[in-house]
Amino acid sequence: MSIDHIVPALDAETVTELRSVLAALAGDATPTVTVDRVELPAPVRDAVVQLLTLLGEGQSLALGTVADLLTTSQAAEVLGVSDTYVRRLADSGALPIEMRGTHRRFRLSDVLAHREQFPRRS
Repeated sequence: MSIDHIVPALDAETVTELRSVLAALAGDATPTVTVDRVELPAPVRDAVVQLLTLLGEGQSLALGTVADLLTTSQAAEVLGVSDTYVRRLADSGALPIEMRGTHRRFRLSDVLAHREQFPRRS
C-alpha cells in the first residue's frame, strides 16, 4: 500500500456547504454523480459519495493504491490492529489466508469483509 495523495480537511465554510449537498443526496436512494456531464457508474458514485461524506465530517483523507493480496502488515493497517492479532485471526480461521511460499497473504475483499463485521466507533 502506498499513500499517493493527501487531502487536507476542508475549511468550515466548505464543510457546511458540502454537508448541505450531502443532506440533499441522503433523501435520494441512488443519487446521480456526474463529472463534466458524464454520469459515473454506481460503484464509482458510491466511492465518491463516501469520500465526500468523510470530507463533510471535517476529516482529512489519504488516498493510495492497494493490491488485491495484502501482507500481514498491510492487513493489520487496514483493520487498525497489530500484526500479531492478524496472525491470530489467520491461525484461528477467522480470516482466510493464501500461502505464497511460507508467507501469508490476505485477500483485500476478505479483510474488508472482516472489518465490516466490527464497525468503527465514532
